Amino acid sequence: MNRYIIVQDIVTRLTDDPVFRTFFTLYLMAETDVERETLDTRFWRDASELELEKQNLLRAELSRTFLRLPILIDQLHSRVAVSVL
Repeated sequence: MNRYIIVQDIVTRLTDDPVFRTFFTLYLMAETDVERETLDTRFWRDASELELEKQNLLRAELSRTFLRLPILIDQLHSRVAVSVL
């Protein structure tokens, strides 16, 4: 349960989009690389079948998500550094 709470905290900070929240949660909770690869393949296959407008919205949200990564990394680093001290 603790792992799920940590994953949810990270995903919540990373994106507000319900599609990416679900994908990132499943991806981070996956036990093996095979599971992660399967999730990734299915996600992008399903995304490619969406209307072009929805595909563009997903791409835009993914770009916003990547732009949030440095901030998230700094926040997590601060939390880890404080807990170590």
